Amino acid sequence: MADKFQLSRRTFLKLAPAAMAAGAGCYPAPKSSLQRRGLAARVGDPLIAYPFTENVIHRPEDGQKIDGVVKSGCSFCPSSCRHHVHIKEGRVYNVYGEPDDPVQRGRLCAKGQSIPQLIYNKHRLLKPMKRVGDKPTSNFEPISWEQAYTEICSKLLEIKGKHGAKAVAAKATGRQTRDTPALQWRFMELFGSPNTTHEGIVCNDGGGVALKMTFGNTGQTNGYGPDPITGTEDLGDSKFVLWLGSNHAETHPVLHGYMQLRRQAVGAQWAVVDPRMTFTGAGANLWIPIKCGTDMAFVYGMIHHVIERGLYDRNFVSGWVLGFSELQSHVLGKGYSPKWAERITGVPEATIREVAERYATTKPAAIITNAGIAHQVNAVDTYRVIAFLAAITGNIGIPGGGANFLHNSPVGLTLPPIKGAEPITEPGLPPHPDYFVESVLTGKPYQIHGIIYAGNMMTQNASNKRTQEALKKLDLFVSLNLFPQEDCYFADYILPTTTFYEVEAVGMRRCDRGIRWNSKVVEPVGESRIDSRIWIEMGQKMAELDKKHPPAYWKENLKAEWLDTRSLWNTVNPANDKTSAGMTADRMEKMSTPLRWPCPTASHPGTSVMYLDKPEWRGIFGGKRFLTPSGKVEIYTKELQGRLEPTGHSAIPVFYTSPENLDGLPTLQYLDEFILSPTVANTAGGNLVHKVKIGVAPGKELEELRKKFPFQFTTGRPNALHFHSITHWAWGLVQQSGDRYIQIHPDVAKQMNVQSGDYIKLETPRGFIEGPAVVWDGIQPNTVFVPMGFGLKQVVRTAMDRRVWDSVNNLTETYYDTLSGQVCYKTQLCAISSHPGLQIYKVGHPAEELGGGSGAGGK
Repeated sequence: MADKFQLSRRTFLKLAPAAMAAGAGCYPAPKSSLQRRGLAARVGDPLIAYPFTENVIHRPEDGQKIDGVVKSGCSFCPSSCRHHVHIKEGRVYNVYGEPDDPVQRGRLCAKGQSIPQLIYNKHRLLKPMKRVGDKPTSNFEPISWEQAYTEICSKLLEIKGKHGAKAVAAKATGRQTRDTPALQWRFMELFGSPNTTHEGIVCNDGGGVALKMTFGNTGQTNGYGPDPITGTEDLGDSKFVLWLGSNHAETHPVLHGYMQLRRQAVGAQWAVVDPRMTFTGAGANLWIPIKCGTDMAFVYGMIHHVIERGLYDRNFVSGWVLGFSELQSHVLGKGYSPKWAERITGVPEATIREVAERYATTKPAAIITNAGIAHQVNAVDTYRVIAFLAAITGNIGIPGGGANFLHNSPVGLTLPPIKGAEPITEPGLPPHPDYFVESVLTGKPYQIHGIIYAGNMMTQNASNKRTQEALKKLDLFVSLNLFPQEDCYFADYILPTTTFYEVEAVGMRRCDRGIRWNSKVVEPVGESRIDSRIWIEMGQKMAELDKKHPPAYWKENLKAEWLDTRSLWNTVNPANDKTSAGMTADRMEKMSTPLRWPCPTASHPGTSVMYLDKPEWRGIFGGKRFLTPSGKVEIYTKELQGRLEPTGHSAIPVFYTSPENLDGLPTLQYLDEFILSPTVANTAGGNLVHKVKIGVAPGKELEELRKKFPFQFTTGRPNALHFHSITHWAWGLVQQSGDRYIQIHPDVAKQMNVQSGDYIKLETPRGFIEGPAVVWDGIQPNTVFVPMGFGLKQVVRTAMDRRVWDSVNNLTETYYDTLSGQVCYKTQLCAISSHPGLQIYKVGHPAEELGGGSGAGGK
């Protein structure tokens, strides 16, 4: 094992320069692109002197005296770093990290440091905007908040009167404050709609569903940093970490820095399973390239070896696991051996066996996963199989272990029960926002006519062409946004929102159930408002306009006093959620570290390791160790099997993967029948999902598709500088980051006679994109990678002499995991070809086009 690990490091050293180029976007400029001017030619150029704001970044050591320091936080990745924000004359002057947080250690990533560039940005949306022209155009006029609320709420009631409340849908986003989703849910429930959802369906909710099914709660099992209950560093004390589909180094750079330091301290070994050599794989002992969408087979091969060699933890299995014998019969009976897994995954049988032995015999050992597992049609079933592996090896309920399915946290604002509302009995649509689009276009199972959306539908939703068609067809589309992003051009109303610095807020380290209190730093720019306030104030407007219900129905259930965020967390949440009663705003404000759930009292230190066999854990939940109906880990029970069978799934999954796979592997078939989901219920009415057949052989359609599209296409984060599309509005990040590239293997490049920087065309059955090739031997030869988050309205890229690029979701289809709603962004078929020339996209200033005024640089 050690030799193989060492071999991988030598291989990495050979590939490192290419890895850095691909990861940072620093590859040779495309031959026909605009050539960047040298800095010497830019003397006096306004682009050098912060074109979007005054020069607001100053340092005390440069002699700048400040008025004070406010402790706020970041709203980008789920690491939720604490920020020490220097202010002067009511403006942000600089940002530093929290030195007293042993995980953060004073550090910030580039995204966190860019927040002032988002606050004081001439493209900020400053006022509510109303469409006065056709879609998709920039014909908008500014209106007052009063007019916006009146017209939006009137239109919502009109839609409800014609089509029913279910014809309106809403989605939250992770950049909002932690209390916003609860207030959105409350508004939609009072309105009567079951179609309310959140960013988890776009992100990583599949892991939370699997965790709840197996262990009884949606929360990630272990945490980062010192744990006062066990006296350990928890994940920082892991001796072996198996990273599955997680480019942790670039998606969570501050947390990953902590993990690297702890790895050196304890001598841990890391194995990274990923189709590409990412920065995470580059820093590991072993990178294991795997075919897209086959992680379930890899883990089943490990489980087979663990069971066959008797490497499982007999004491834990006999005392705390239900269904081990069924798992054993399933794995051995199906022949899910390492040799079988090699044929599926492309990973050598010997590697699977050795990783299985290392994981099973090293204590503690942790598994950390991310979007590589979540963004698949088999998301929950793969996560379940991973959870089985962690459980049978005894790596659950111990420091340094766990099934750490990132971004899954049960912490949120809990409001008192609704008074006087009729329970929602109609089921919602399949719980992913792409199905909003399907509903609008097809009317199945019923039609959506209005959407209130936080985020960017044009860069998040699959099948971009269909998304645009749906947005044109809607009776009402309301966008909650900081900037005029791509979907704003299809909006009927745009409501300007705030950054975290402009509000009091709770931020969340969703990687380990931790939350922080972020103090307000500066006043909101322009007329922008915090998202939670928007939902409360729309509720107050509904009290005036809704003729079916008395005003008290809205005012008492969505109270104006809840505009006080501190009061929400000091009084309302503790009174309604006993497991987080100790997580008050006043307490968190004094802490330099996140406070982790569960935390039932003001004296409780917060929980890092879930499912400990200790009174500190059991006492919170009435003596239970695991929160399943049985109180044990549930791999298989008759009850669970009975719940899943009607959907086409089973408690112990059979192997299957994406409908578009290269090797003719078993897949799933969506039937023309909707059934109530056994695992997701966004309201009391539940959610519909398609019934499926699992493990079916692909039909002739796939054979024909593979002839035309002979490569596997996958997506992901471009580099550590970006978090979806919002960071493309910070000029410093755009200046440092490269283009939206197309990453291919050298063997493919040789066949095509292209080099890095040459334009190539990438096509799927949905459409095509073009861009510069990045030739990189740290990728599977049959795999093509394209980063997400780019869009054609990212005008800051133009100002920085960067290209704007259309969304990768021109290419993706809306295949989804019916147990969670997760959309398959990672495993689809494509074709590539050389492309000698490419149009240069340049765009204007959309904030000005949308009537946003002269920008947000003024006080």
